[in-house]
Amino acid sequence: MATLSPAERTYIISGLSHPTDPTRLDGRTLLTPRSIEVSYGDAPQASGSARVILGGATEVVAGIRLEVQDIDTSSKGKGKEGWRAVVEVDVTPQAYPQLKDQALSHLSTIYASIIADHFIPSLPALPIVPPTKYFVPHLHLTLLSASSGSPLSALFLAARSAFIDLKIPRTKQIGWEGAQNDLEMGDGDLSGIKAALKVKGKGKVSRRPRGGDDWDLDREGDGEDVLDGREDLPVLVTLNLVPGSDAVFIDATPEEETACPDRIHLFFKPSGKICGIRTEGPEGLEQSRLRPLLEQGQRIAGELAGSLNAQVPA
Repeated sequence: MATLSPAERTYIISGLSHPTDPTRLDGRTLLTPRSIEVSYGDAPQASGSARVILGGATEVVAGIRLEVQDIDTSSKGKGKEGWRAVVEVDVTPQAYPQLKDQALSHLSTIYASIIADHFIPSLPALPIVPPTKYFVPHLHLTLLSASSGSPLSALFLAARSAFIDLKIPRTKQIGWEGAQNDLEMGDGDLSGIKAALKVKGKGKVSRRPRGGDDWDLDREGDGEDVLDGREDLPVLVTLNLVPGSDAVFIDATPEEETACPDRIHLFFKPSGKICGIRTEGPEGLEQSRLRPLLEQGQRIAGELAGSLNAQVPA
Protein backbone atom coordinates (compact mmCIF):
# COMPACT_ATOMS: atom_id res chain seq x y z
CA MET A 1 0.00 0.00 0.00
CA ALA A 2 2.38 2.62 -1.27
CA THR A 3 1.52 6.29 -1.65
CA LEU A 4 2.17 7.74 -5.11
CA SER A 5 1.96 11.21 -6.59
CA PRO A 6 0.05 11.62 -9.88
CA ALA A 7 3.37 11.97 -11.71
CA GLU A 8 4.74 8.75 -10.21
CA ARG A 9 1.57 6.86 -11.08
CA THR A 10 1.70 8.11 -14.68
CA TYR A 11 5.36 7.15 -14.98
CA ILE A 12 4.73 3.57 -13.77
CA ILE A 13 1.71 3.07 -16.03
CA SER A 14 3.47 4.46 -19.11
CA GLY A 15 6.37 2.06 -18.57
CA LEU A 16 4.09 -0.95 -18.14
CA SER A 17 1.91 -0.10 -21.13
CA HIS A 18 4.66 0.71 -23.63
CA PRO A 19 3.63 -1.09 -26.87
CA THR A 20 7.10 -2.40 -27.84
CA ASP A 21 9.37 -2.18 -24.81
CA PRO A 22 7.43 -2.31 -21.52
CA THR A 23 9.58 -1.63 -18.48
CA ARG A 24 9.25 -1.98 -14.73
CA LEU A 25 11.01 -0.08 -11.98
CA ASP A 26 13.05 -3.14 -10.95
CA GLY A 27 13.99 -4.09 -14.52
CA ARG A 28 11.83 -7.22 -14.80
CA THR A 29 9.71 -8.06 -17.80
CA LEU A 30 5.94 -8.09 -17.34
CA LEU A 31 5.72 -11.86 -16.73
CA THR A 32 8.94 -12.36 -14.76
CA PRO A 33 8.38 -13.30 -11.10
CA ARG A 34 10.65 -12.41 -8.23
CA SER A 35 12.41 -14.92 -5.99
CA ILE A 36 10.33 -17.28 -3.85
CA GLU A 37 11.88 -18.79 -0.72
CA VAL A 38 10.01 -21.66 0.93
CA SER A 39 11.17 -23.45 4.06
CA TYR A 40 9.27 -26.39 5.53
CA GLY A 41 8.91 -27.51 9.15
CA ASP A 42 9.81 -24.19 10.76
CA ALA A 43 7.48 -24.91 13.70
CA PRO A 44 8.38 -28.43 14.96
CA GLN A 45 5.43 -28.55 17.39
CA ALA A 46 2.90 -28.00 14.60
CA SER A 47 1.52 -30.84 12.51
CA GLY A 48 2.68 -28.94 9.43
CA SER A 49 4.37 -25.58 8.96
CA ALA A 50 6.15 -23.41 6.44
CA ARG A 51 7.71 -20.00 5.96
CA VAL A 52 7.46 -18.11 2.66
CA ILE A 53 9.44 -15.04 1.65
CA LEU A 54 8.33 -13.45 -1.60
CA GLY A 55 10.44 -10.90 -3.40
CA GLY A 56 12.90 -10.74 -0.54
CA ALA A 57 10.64 -8.97 1.96
CA THR A 58 6.98 -10.11 1.95
CA GLU A 59 6.98 -12.80 4.62
CA VAL A 60 4.34 -15.26 5.85
CA VAL A 61 4.53 -17.99 8.48
CA ALA A 62 1.98 -20.82 8.38
CA GLY A 63 1.17 -23.54 10.90
CA ILE A 64 -1.39 -26.35 11.07
CA ARG A 65 -2.85 -27.94 14.20
CA LEU A 66 -4.87 -31.15 13.84
CA GLU A 67 -7.84 -31.58 16.15
CA VAL A 68 -10.07 -34.63 16.55
CA GLN A 69 -13.68 -33.70 15.92
CA ASP A 70 -16.96 -35.59 16.03
CA ILE A 71 -19.19 -34.78 13.05
CA ASP A 72 -22.95 -34.74 13.55
CA THR A 73 -24.57 -36.57 10.64
CA SER A 74 -27.91 -37.20 12.35
CA SER A 75 -29.90 -34.94 10.02
CA LYS A 76 -29.83 -34.83 6.24
CA GLY A 77 -27.03 -32.62 4.95
CA LYS A 78 -26.06 -31.49 8.42
CA GLY A 79 -22.37 -31.90 9.16
CA LYS A 80 -21.71 -33.33 5.71
CA GLU A 81 -18.48 -31.36 5.39
CA GLY A 82 -17.84 -30.56 9.04
CA TRP A 83 -14.34 -31.96 8.60
CA ARG A 84 -13.33 -28.99 6.43
CA ALA A 85 -10.26 -27.10 7.62
CA VAL A 86 -10.57 -23.93 9.66
CA VAL A 87 -8.61 -20.89 8.44
CA GLU A 88 -7.34 -17.98 10.49
CA VAL A 89 -5.24 -15.13 9.10
CA ASP A 90 -3.39 -12.60 11.22
CA VAL A 91 -2.23 -9.45 9.43
CA THR A 92 0.27 -7.94 11.86
CA PRO A 93 0.81 -4.20 12.44
CA GLN A 94 4.37 -4.71 11.19
CA ALA A 95 2.99 -5.61 7.75
CA TYR A 96 0.98 -2.38 7.45
CA PRO A 97 2.14 0.15 10.09
CA GLN A 98 -0.16 2.82 8.65
CA LEU A 99 -3.36 0.82 9.27
CA LYS A 100 -5.38 0.84 12.47
CA ASP A 101 -6.51 -2.31 14.28
CA GLN A 102 -9.97 -2.33 12.69
CA ALA A 103 -8.54 -2.14 9.18
CA LEU A 104 -6.03 -4.90 9.95
CA SER A 105 -8.84 -7.10 11.27
CA HIS A 106 -10.94 -6.43 8.17
CA LEU A 107 -8.02 -7.30 5.90
CA SER A 108 -7.40 -10.51 7.86
CA THR A 109 -11.03 -11.53 7.38
CA ILE A 110 -10.87 -10.91 3.62
CA TYR A 111 -7.72 -13.00 3.19
CA ALA A 112 -9.12 -15.83 5.34
CA SER A 113 -12.32 -15.86 3.27
CA ILE A 114 -10.42 -16.10 -0.03
CA ILE A 115 -8.29 -19.02 1.17
CA ALA A 116 -11.34 -20.77 2.66
CA ASP A 117 -13.23 -20.41 -0.62
CA HIS A 118 -10.53 -21.30 -3.12
CA PHE A 119 -7.97 -23.50 -1.32
CA ILE A 120 -9.72 -25.44 1.43
CA PRO A 121 -12.23 -27.24 -0.88
CA SER A 122 -9.27 -28.94 -2.62
CA LEU A 123 -8.20 -30.69 0.59
CA PRO A 124 -9.18 -34.33 1.11
CA ALA A 125 -10.94 -35.51 4.26
CA LEU A 126 -8.80 -36.92 7.07
CA PRO A 127 -11.04 -39.66 8.50
CA ILE A 128 -10.38 -41.52 11.73
CA VAL A 129 -13.67 -43.38 12.13
CA PRO A 130 -15.85 -42.27 9.19
CA PRO A 131 -18.41 -40.86 8.89
CA THR A 132 -18.43 -39.37 12.39
CA LYS A 133 -14.84 -38.76 13.53
CA TYR A 134 -12.15 -36.86 11.62
CA PHE A 135 -8.94 -34.94 11.98
CA VAL A 136 -9.83 -31.30 11.32
CA PRO A 137 -6.91 -29.06 10.30
CA HIS A 138 -6.73 -25.60 11.84
CA LEU A 139 -4.59 -23.42 9.57
CA HIS A 140 -3.07 -20.25 10.98
CA LEU A 141 -1.35 -17.77 8.67
CA THR A 142 0.62 -14.76 9.92
CA LEU A 143 1.58 -11.97 7.53
CA LEU A 144 4.74 -10.59 9.10
CA SER A 145 5.70 -8.21 6.29
CA ALA A 146 4.21 -6.96 3.04
CA SER A 147 7.14 -4.78 2.03
CA SER A 148 7.53 -6.45 -1.38
CA GLY A 149 3.81 -6.46 -2.20
CA SER A 150 1.69 -9.41 -3.39
CA PRO A 151 0.57 -10.41 0.14
CA LEU A 152 -2.27 -12.67 -1.04
CA SER A 153 0.09 -14.65 -3.26
CA ALA A 154 2.44 -15.15 -0.30
CA LEU A 155 -0.42 -16.20 2.01
CA PHE A 156 -1.80 -18.68 -0.51
CA LEU A 157 1.64 -20.15 -1.16
CA ALA A 158 2.29 -20.46 2.59
CA ALA A 159 -1.02 -22.32 3.06
CA ARG A 160 -0.10 -24.74 0.27
CA SER A 161 3.41 -25.26 1.68
CA ALA A 162 2.13 -25.95 5.21
CA PHE A 163 -0.21 -28.67 3.93
CA ILE A 164 2.60 -30.15 1.86
CA ASP A 165 4.57 -30.39 5.12
CA LEU A 166 1.59 -31.81 7.04
CA LYS A 167 2.23 -35.04 8.99
CA ILE A 168 -0.97 -36.95 9.72
CA PRO A 169 -0.93 -39.46 12.62
CA ARG A 170 -1.60 -42.97 11.38
CA THR A 171 -4.60 -44.47 13.17
CA LYS A 172 -6.36 -47.80 13.46
CA GLN A 173 -9.88 -48.73 14.42
CA ILE A 174 -10.29 -50.90 17.46
CA GLY A 175 -13.19 -52.79 19.04
CA TRP A 176 -14.02 -55.91 21.05
CA GLU A 177 -16.35 -58.87 21.19
CA GLY A 178 -17.33 -60.08 24.61
CA ALA A 179 -17.26 -63.79 25.40
CA GLN A 180 -20.47 -65.58 26.29
CA ASN A 181 -21.20 -66.00 29.97
CA ASP A 182 -23.45 -68.21 32.00
CA LEU A 183 -24.68 -65.22 33.97
CA GLU A 184 -28.09 -65.90 35.53
CA MET A 185 -30.60 -63.03 35.64
CA GLY A 186 -34.15 -62.82 36.83
CA ASP A 187 -37.00 -62.30 34.42
CA GLY A 188 -37.82 -58.99 36.03
CA ASP A 189 -34.45 -57.39 35.19
CA LEU A 190 -35.34 -55.71 31.90
CA SER A 191 -33.10 -52.67 32.35
CA GLY A 192 -29.62 -51.90 33.56
CA ILE A 193 -27.14 -54.70 32.82
CA LYS A 194 -29.59 -56.90 30.98
CA ALA A 195 -30.61 -54.06 28.64
CA ALA A 196 -26.99 -53.76 27.47
CA LEU A 197 -26.66 -57.51 26.83
CA LYS A 198 -27.83 -59.65 23.98
CA VAL A 199 -29.41 -62.91 25.11
CA LYS A 200 -28.17 -66.04 23.32
CA GLY A 201 -30.11 -69.03 24.53
CA LYS A 202 -31.36 -69.68 28.02
CA GLY A 203 -29.16 -68.15 30.67
CA LYS A 204 -26.40 -67.19 28.19
CA VAL A 205 -25.54 -63.64 27.20
CA SER A 206 -22.84 -61.90 25.25
CA ARG A 207 -21.85 -58.27 24.74
CA ARG A 208 -22.75 -56.58 21.51
CA PRO A 209 -19.69 -56.33 19.23
CA ARG A 210 -18.46 -52.77 18.79
CA GLY A 211 -15.66 -53.29 16.27
CA GLY A 212 -14.60 -50.06 14.59
CA ASP A 213 -16.34 -47.51 16.83
CA ASP A 214 -13.14 -46.51 18.62
CA TRP A 215 -9.60 -45.79 17.52
CA ASP A 216 -6.00 -45.59 18.60
CA LEU A 217 -2.70 -44.40 17.15
CA ASP A 218 -0.94 -46.89 14.91
CA ARG A 219 2.68 -46.70 16.03
CA GLU A 220 4.00 -49.10 13.43
CA GLY A 221 6.91 -47.53 11.54
CA ASP A 222 7.10 -43.74 11.92
CA GLY A 223 3.37 -43.59 12.63
CA GLU A 224 2.75 -40.73 10.21
CA ASP A 225 1.47 -40.16 6.69
CA VAL A 226 1.69 -37.16 4.36
CA LEU A 227 -1.38 -35.58 2.78
CA ASP A 228 -2.76 -37.65 -0.08
CA GLY A 229 -2.45 -35.76 -3.37
CA ARG A 230 -0.46 -32.92 -1.84
CA GLU A 231 1.35 -32.11 -5.09
CA ASP A 232 -2.01 -31.39 -6.77
CA LEU A 233 -2.93 -28.61 -4.34
CA PRO A 234 -3.87 -25.38 -6.15
CA VAL A 235 -1.68 -22.35 -6.77
CA LEU A 236 -2.63 -18.71 -7.20
CA VAL A 237 -1.76 -16.57 -10.21
CA THR A 238 -2.59 -12.86 -9.99
CA LEU A 239 -2.69 -10.98 -13.28
CA ASN A 240 -2.48 -7.22 -12.75
CA LEU A 241 -4.26 -5.11 -15.37
CA VAL A 242 -2.61 -1.95 -16.71
CA PRO A 243 -5.10 0.94 -17.00
CA GLY A 244 -5.83 1.96 -20.58
CA SER A 245 -3.96 -1.03 -22.01
CA ASP A 246 -4.36 -4.74 -22.71
CA ALA A 247 -1.04 -5.43 -20.98
CA VAL A 248 -0.93 -7.54 -17.83
CA PHE A 249 1.89 -8.29 -15.41
CA ILE A 250 2.53 -10.61 -12.46
CA ASP A 251 4.09 -10.32 -9.02
CA ALA A 252 3.41 -6.62 -8.47
CA THR A 253 5.47 -4.42 -6.17
CA PRO A 254 3.64 -2.13 -3.70
CA GLU A 255 4.07 0.82 -6.08
CA GLU A 256 2.70 -1.16 -9.01
CA GLU A 257 -0.26 -2.35 -6.93
CA THR A 258 -1.14 1.27 -6.13
CA ALA A 259 -0.72 2.48 -9.72
CA CYS A 260 -2.69 -0.48 -11.15
CA PRO A 261 -5.48 -1.35 -8.69
CA ASP A 262 -7.38 -3.70 -11.04
CA ARG A 263 -6.38 -7.37 -11.02
CA ILE A 264 -7.76 -10.85 -11.50
CA HIS A 265 -6.91 -13.72 -9.15
CA LEU A 266 -6.87 -17.15 -10.83
CA PHE A 267 -6.73 -20.35 -8.79
CA PHE A 268 -5.48 -23.42 -10.66
CA LYS A 269 -4.53 -26.97 -9.82
CA PRO A 270 -1.28 -28.20 -11.43
CA SER A 271 -3.41 -30.35 -13.74
CA GLY A 272 -4.86 -27.14 -15.21
CA LYS A 273 -8.26 -27.39 -13.52
CA ILE A 274 -9.48 -23.99 -12.38
CA CYS A 275 -10.59 -23.69 -8.76
CA GLY A 276 -11.83 -20.14 -8.74
CA ILE A 277 -11.73 -16.61 -10.15
CA ARG A 278 -11.82 -13.30 -8.29
CA THR A 279 -11.59 -9.80 -9.67
CA GLU A 280 -10.42 -6.82 -7.68
CA GLY A 281 -10.41 -3.10 -8.40
CA PRO A 282 -12.72 -0.24 -9.38
CA GLU A 283 -12.87 -0.75 -13.16
CA GLY A 284 -13.75 -4.43 -13.49
CA LEU A 285 -12.92 -6.65 -16.44
CA GLU A 286 -14.38 -6.82 -19.94
CA GLN A 287 -15.83 -10.25 -20.70
CA SER A 288 -13.96 -10.47 -24.00
CA ARG A 289 -10.65 -10.45 -22.13
CA LEU A 290 -11.49 -13.29 -19.76
CA ARG A 291 -10.66 -16.28 -21.99
CA PRO A 292 -7.15 -15.16 -23.04
CA LEU A 293 -6.39 -14.22 -19.45
CA LEU A 294 -7.48 -17.68 -18.29
CA GLU A 295 -5.22 -19.33 -20.85
CA GLN A 296 -2.30 -17.15 -19.85
CA GLY A 297 -2.92 -17.78 -16.15
CA GLN A 298 -3.18 -21.53 -16.68
CA ARG A 299 0.23 -21.60 -18.36
CA ILE A 300 1.85 -19.54 -15.58
CA ALA A 301 0.19 -21.68 -12.90
CA GLY A 302 1.57 -24.86 -14.49
CA GLU A 303 5.09 -23.46 -14.45
CA LEU A 304 4.75 -22.26 -10.84
CA ALA A 305 3.34 -25.56 -9.60
CA GLY A 306 6.05 -27.53 -11.38
CA SER A 307 8.77 -25.42 -9.78
CA LEU A 308 7.21 -25.76 -6.31
CA ASN A 309 6.58 -29.49 -6.59
CA ALA A 310 10.21 -30.08 -7.58
CA GLN A 311 11.18 -28.97 -4.06
CA VAL A 312 8.56 -30.92 -2.08
CA PRO A 313 10.17 -32.57 0.97
CA ALA A 314 10.10 -36.35 1.31
